[in-house]
Amino acid sequence: MILAAAVPAAAAPNIYGTSGLIEVPDDIVYPVGAVSLAYHVIVEPNDSDENLNFFTLGTGLLPKLDVSGGVETNGGTNAIINAKYRLAPEAVGRPSITIGVVDAAAELSADDNPGIYIELGKSLTAAAEEVSGGRSKPLRGYLGFGTGVMKGVFVGLDWTLAPKLSGMLEYLSKGLENDSHFNVGIRLAISNELRLDAGLFDFSDFTGGISYNLARF
Repeated sequence: MILAAAVPAAAAPNIYGTSGLIEVPDDIVYPVGAVSLAYHVIVEPNDSDENLNFFTLGTGLLPKLDVSGGVETNGGTNAIINAKYRLAPEAVGRPSITIGVVDAAAELSADDNPGIYIELGKSLTAAAEEVSGGRSKPLRGYLGFGTGVMKGVFVGLDWTLAPKLSGMLEYLSKGLENDSHFNVGIRLAISNELRLDAGLFDFSDFTGGISYNLARF
């Protein structure tokens, strides 16, 4: 229990299977040999009769490169293929730089393009403390640009509220909805391996998820 309490709630798959928030990827790359299994659901988005179900798996191939993917079902089945490469880690006065692709086969994209993106990541804790005039919980921000399901601009905030709990807020100019929308959620670390997600997709439809990180093979 002591070890579990010390584990931050970050580093878990988003709905597509790549490490991230809800839709927005982050700058974390899966460790080499590690395997992350996940299931996410969006309950009847846009008042449809079908839930969106995502069954995904991710693993690290090289220290800066990982791959992930799975299937999305909503009456039919679509394959998801992703890859992520961290060009540069964050440094003093410089954000991290990450490139990647989400939905490489373009099966989820409204314009039939793969979700190729570039993203900057930076700790915003010091900036938050300057604004508030007091101490802030760790806050991390992401800004990216892409095509396909990542088309246009996307922004994400990951706020560590407690050692096992984080809050997530993101905006996408397109995304899975093919329209500008916000998502909000929380992530709870049950243990070193197990994460639970819950939130609102487009501030209206419930989304939830569970992920499990296996030991390295």
